[in-house]
Amino acid sequence: MSKRILVIEDEPTMRLLLRDFFESVGYQVLDAPDGQTALDIADTEPFGLAFVDINLPDISGDQVMRRMRERGVSAELVVLSGNLRESYESKISDLRVHEVLEKPVDLLVLQE
Repeated sequence: MSKRILVIEDEPTMRLLLRDFFESVGYQVLDAPDGQTALDIADTEPFGLAFVDINLPDISGDQVMRRMRERGVSAELVVLSGNLRESYESKISDLRVHEVLEKPVDLLVLQE
């Protein structure tokens, strides 16, 4: 897996927390505050793992992941949600999502 991670999160505090954590353990972090920015990054920058907030302001996280897969992105995808698995699980079942994590994210879980 690439040592680059894409964090797609509209909440600035959560985005910064994840960025700081991953950089502290040796990863290079790309980040996006919305779906379109994430797709633009995915078109130009390689990464091995993406953390995707399911509720983004412009394009839903499930649509961002779907478009990334359609564009050939093979990175592992981890969904971040404050509403764990409630209404979108069927929308992401075919996207090869590696994990679904509930926010706020326990950083100890991320170390595993």
